[in-house]
Amino acid sequence: MHIATLKKSRNIRAFGTNREHRTPTFSYRRFKSRIVRRLNNDELPVASSPVTTGWQHSYTSEYDTVCQRLPLDSPPDGASHSRSHLGDTETPSNQDRVAPAEGDCCDLPSGRAQQEAPPHDRKNSTGQDCYWKDSGGVETASCSRLQPFTVLDRTPNMHCNQPEPKLRMIIPGLQDNYYLSLMDRGRRSLVALALASSVVLWSGETHRLQGSIHLHPHTSTCSITSVSWSSDGSALAIGTGDGEIQLWDVESKSKLRSVHGHLSQVGALTWNQHLISSGSLLGSIHHHDMRAGLPVGMAQLQKGVCSLEWSPSGHRLASGSTDGLLCIWPSDPGVTSRALPTSSIPHPTAVKALGWCPWQSEVVAVGGGRTDGMLRIWDTSRDTCLHSIPTNSQICSLRWSRRRKELFTAHGLPHNHINCWTFPSLTQQAQLQGHTGRVLDLALSSCEKWILSCGSDQQACLWDNQLQDTRSSPDHPNSPPQHPSLPHQHPSLPPQHPSLPH
Repeated sequence: MHIATLKKSRNIRAFGTNREHRTPTFSYRRFKSRIVRRLNNDELPVASSPVTTGWQHSYTSEYDTVCQRLPLDSPPDGASHSRSHLGDTETPSNQDRVAPAEGDCCDLPSGRAQQEAPPHDRKNSTGQDCYWKDSGGVETASCSRLQPFTVLDRTPNMHCNQPEPKLRMIIPGLQDNYYLSLMDRGRRSLVALALASSVVLWSGETHRLQGSIHLHPHTSTCSITSVSWSSDGSALAIGTGDGEIQLWDVESKSKLRSVHGHLSQVGALTWNQHLISSGSLLGSIHHHDMRAGLPVGMAQLQKGVCSLEWSPSGHRLASGSTDGLLCIWPSDPGVTSRALPTSSIPHPTAVKALGWCPWQSEVVAVGGGRTDGMLRIWDTSRDTCLHSIPTNSQICSLRWSRRRKELFTAHGLPHNHINCWTFPSLTQQAQLQGHTGRVLDLALSSCEKWILSCGSDQQACLWDNQLQDTRSSPDHPNSPPQHPSLPHQHPSLPPQHPSLPH
């Protein structure tokens, strides 16, 4: 009896062992056929397919609703925060795309709103990687969900010693990145602002949203890293973190085409009639004829390109790189990467803030980085510095005022302010303070009556910049009062310098 019991127990153990090592009932061919069948259907792609992941595996908290609800205003010791990186090292990472800063995810709209399916009448015929979304108009802070350019504060119109913004608006999702070009002003004072993976269009005339362009969350997880309007304002170019450039017709609310060629984020865009030039983090400059989307030339730098701008005459192209080189290129972009600049001017820090003088075709202004802080005016025909002045702060952006012969600069620490300089003496006219983080970019209206600034504090400030013509002289009987936003301006325009022709 004992021997029979022992044999029975051995048979039970053997049966269990065979059961554990039993082969599965389905094969790899069956598994593959299910995946292919799933991809061919009209349903969403499977989570593990490359279509969903965009062939990449980097993590982003852009659509993480849990991260959006976390109180990230006070990070723990050693943690990074967007407002604590105002004095960054000005050296970009080697990642091909830029994710929102760690402290920015709490201000993003909810994940459900970001992943809203595009309307069927707005689906683009050229692809499903992006879509247009109409705006429901301006909203106030009393709404349950704050949308971009929601008015937070209306400053009373009264005279005071301290300049105050006319409007203070929230811009959730703005990337605190010194090397990106996230805002540009187009025709009829229409401002394009990149917020994470979308571009919002805001009218400076009506102070209302006109619409927005979104990268589809199911086919792209990268962010928008640059925007630029064409010279006539009919087309908007968008650069993404994965190297794509999209061309949009805002009037028809449709995407015209996409061009590829860059292997990393497109951080700078600029137009020269139908030619668009783009610069990437890997140092390549590509030129495309956007009428056909064909490449017409390229150039290669040693370090990343963080700024590009064609001169108003279209004869010269200025580029700034992360290694501090200001390069001037001829109007003929060349067809190979062996194209060389006509001049290269070294700087102590990265050349991010630059701008051509509107009335002197050879003059370009350059703003220094955090450890430099110098504002320099260069004559590119002789490679000589005409004027320079220390600002003791990082210069993130600059804009020329054609009518007033002035220059506006946006700064970081310690004051996070905007300076107004006369030209060519570089005398400080006014200082505007309204941001708690560094001022990343500026937009000056076409009539130059207002200035829009966006900062790393996730806020946009609208400033009055009312022009003072000859009627503003105290001796004129119809002289209007001087606007409080610029308390230190001269009562009249300075006489035009004979060496500064239009």
